[in-house]
Amino acid sequence: MKPSPRPRVAKVLVPIALLLACPLLLTGQSNKKNDNPPPPPPQKSAPASAPQRQPQPQQRPQPQQPQHSAQPGTTNAGRGVGGGNSGTGPANTGKGAGAGNMAGRGNTGGGTGAAVTSAKPPATFKHPEGGKFVTTPAGHTVAQDKNGKVTGVFTKNGTEAHFTPAGKISNIRTTAATTTGTTTTTITHASNGTRRIESVRQAPSGASYRVVSTGTRGGYVERNFSRDGHEYVRRTYVYQNRTYVTVYRTYYYGGRPYYYYVPAYYYAPVYYGWAYNPWAAPVYYTWGWYGDPWYRPYGYYFAPYPVYPSAAFWLTDYLIAENLRAAYDAQASANAAANEEASQPEARSGGVTLSPEVKQMIAEEVKAQLAAEQAAAQTPSASPTSVPQQPTPNSEQAPPALDPNLRVFIVTTRLDVNSGDQACSLSPGDVLMRTENTPDNGNTVGVNVVSSQKSDCRMGSSPRVQVADLQEMHNHFREQLDSGLKTLADNQGKNGIPSGPTAGGRSNREGAAAPDLSVGADLQKQQDEADQAEKEVLQASASSTGRS
Repeated sequence: MKPSPRPRVAKVLVPIALLLACPLLLTGQSNKKNDNPPPPPPQKSAPASAPQRQPQPQQRPQPQQPQHSAQPGTTNAGRGVGGGNSGTGPANTGKGAGAGNMAGRGNTGGGTGAAVTSAKPPATFKHPEGGKFVTTPAGHTVAQDKNGKVTGVFTKNGTEAHFTPAGKISNIRTTAATTTGTTTTTITHASNGTRRIESVRQAPSGASYRVVSTGTRGGYVERNFSRDGHEYVRRTYVYQNRTYVTVYRTYYYGGRPYYYYVPAYYYAPVYYGWAYNPWAAPVYYTWGWYGDPWYRPYGYYFAPYPVYPSAAFWLTDYLIAENLRAAYDAQASANAAANEEASQPEARSGGVTLSPEVKQMIAEEVKAQLAAEQAAAQTPSASPTSVPQQPTPNSEQAPPALDPNLRVFIVTTRLDVNSGDQACSLSPGDVLMRTENTPDNGNTVGVNVVSSQKSDCRMGSSPRVQVADLQEMHNHFREQLDSGLKTLADNQGKNGIPSGPTAGGRSNREGAAAPDLSVGADLQKQQDEADQAEKEVLQASASSTGRS
């Protein structure tokens, strides 16, 4: 009898089965060791399903920036702290509130990632020849020239600061995003130390408004609104503890918005005529500010007329004096903030700088504006002739700052400009004559400095000025003119001012608006945020000393 083949088959199959089972057992053990955290306790069939748990690279979510090798300039690498209000990417991807190189301070809540190691300067930053970048222990990046002097600071929060050759802060720009919206702030230090802060606050809904501080004693909050189908801007000002509202109408030229002042009140036409025409007899008038602190430093520059043949000349001195007073207040505020002694202009002997010829030019501009206001007062629905009507959707009209009939401007705020290759400054009270009617690609026009204070652009120089700045000067000129007309009306028959017709007049609905009740809180918050940004920049600058 032949032996059965089954035992032989069994002997062959058993080794084969063992060979097939070993790789599966080894694979299961390997997966158990490498999974972190470990999977739930496997079922008995776990070894058979283990190969299905191998990672699939194409199915992974996009990785975050590595915490220790993140590119400088990104925000936290953890989830929820990227460039926008939500989002996970770096701020410089341009998403949400963190757009651009200036951004980078996304939402700080809800994140779990670690901070990056350094900040990255924007591509537009011009590194000094022979200089270097230094990373501070806190992760900020500081640019230094070849002598080790700081030229720029770029914090890991997204703040960017530039320094003057003298080592002082020139400007700071920062963007912050929170659950209530995004705030972009620019802090500018003029060459005389005065500080201007401009913030644009934008809510998640897209609505935005502007906050501007001029020194520590004044500023305004600006909001857009519409009325009767037209665009307007309302500014609530705070100056010398006084709050008031000014309305501007918006129009466009060259694709840019411009604002023109809309009076809240028109006087009787006969009152404008009294202010325009010569008085019956010249008036000797003594101003009450001769002994004020602000006037003595400017005695070398400005002297009022000894006698006034008409109100137009009185208003000319009023306008100049108010601008110089504002300049003094701004400088005093800057000195106080810096804890320095007052560095106001010193009195000088000799003839005054602001000549009778230049004052005559200003007086002619005053008379032209009085005639325009009188025409507007006679026609309730009309605007002054120097103010363009709202353009149709398919047409544009040049702003008053480019009106060929309006060429003389009184500077109302500190401006740092260039005259040729030389940098220089313009101060409130300086007088300019526009020499061009068409702006260049940078939206600037040429002007001639016909009168300036010491340390400002020299008389006869020809800097270029932004059209928007000239428009602001013209708006301020009109606002101060209305203020002077009110002062005249209140003082008729007093202090040498002759009696005249009743000022009368009517309210102008187009120029009326309710004040912004949050203006004080907004200005204070802005000052606090700017102080914190400057503190951070100065600390980063100081901590870079001696590092390489």
